[in-house]
Formats: sequence, structure tokens, C-alpha cells
Amino acid sequence: MEKINAFGICLYKYHKNSTEVLLCKSVNSNEKWGFLKGVLLKDETVTNTALREFKEESNIKIEEKYLENFFLQKNETKDIGIYLVNYLNITNIDTYFFGNVLKKENLSSENTAVKFFDIKNLPLIKKKQSNMILDIVKYLNTK
Repeated sequence: MEKINAFGICLYKYHKNSTEVLLCKSVNSNEKWGFLKGVLLKDETVTNTALREFKEESNIKIEEKYLENFFLQKNETKDIGIYLVNYLNITNIDTYFFGNVLKKENLSSENTAVKFFDIKNLPLIKKKQSNMILDIVKYLNTK
């Protein structure tokens, strides 16, 4: 069986005294959350996959120049790679959200919810992304 590679983006923001990250709950997940990401297509770069998948799942276009650090979690069957992006770099970013929740008109059929969570109070995270979220939280705490 060939290993799957999936890439995406972790949009983060500083809000008052907290740091928040954007996570999604897929239609196949009852309670666990993860990053907006998708599978690498043939002849596609990691960066192009991350940008394309984030746009497909949130309707938010991100320019490559705003991609920051890259985090990778290697797993037995599926490796996951995520770029960080500061939401302040995205033009009209607040128009996509109602509070901390992605508006329904921007939500893809792959997810039941997309919202920001304080990194001090994260929901249950998918196993194949659980180590990576710890690395991302550690990094954001030092920024």
C-alpha cells in the first residue's frame, strides 16, 4: 500500500491574551478536529497542495508569500504537513467568519465545522496530527 501525503495550512491569530488556531471537523469525524488539508496530487508541489486544499475547504485564498514555518508529522500510512499563516496577512479575512466560526457559505462539504480554538483549550485532535499540533503550539508560544 502506497503512503498518502496530505498538506495544508494552520491559520493562526493573536486575540487579546490568547493565540488561536483554525481547525476543522470533517464529516467523517464525530469528535476529533484537525487542520484544513488534503492529498498531494500527481505532479503537484507540497506548497501548491497546501494552498489549493485550504482554498477548497475554506474559500480563503492565501498567497504563497505568506506561508511561514512548515511542520510535518510522519505516520505509518499518512504523513501530514502543515504551513503556518498569520491571519493578519489575509485581505478581508474577517468577512469569512462569524465570530470565530467559518461562515456556512465558505464551508466545504468535507467539513461539518471550521473554527478558531485557543491553543490553551484545544479540542480532541486527530491522532495523525496530534504530535504536530504540540510542535505548533510550542512554536506559537515562543513567537
